[in-house]
Amino acid sequence: MRYNNVMEISTFLQAATGQFGALVVALSALYLLMSHHKETLDRMYNDHKQDRDLYRTTLVNLSHKIDKIGDDIAEIKKELS
Repeated sequence: MRYNNVMEISTFLQAATGQFGALVVALSALYLLMSHHKETLDRMYNDHKQDRDLYRTTLVNLSHKIDKIGDDIAEIKKELS
């Protein structure tokens, strides 16, 4: 695109440095912020998913241990009776 007319160049510069330019900068900043926010949320979701899996596994293991302790107690009661 060639600008031979001084008026066209000044109009372009006013648009780039005026409200339009501010709008472009604001939208660019918003896009970068939202992109970073999405990455952060995705990372947190994955970290929490791993924590939930570990929590679930731990509870299952504890449940099995408690069941074994209950069986041991029942066996001891039978032996004492």
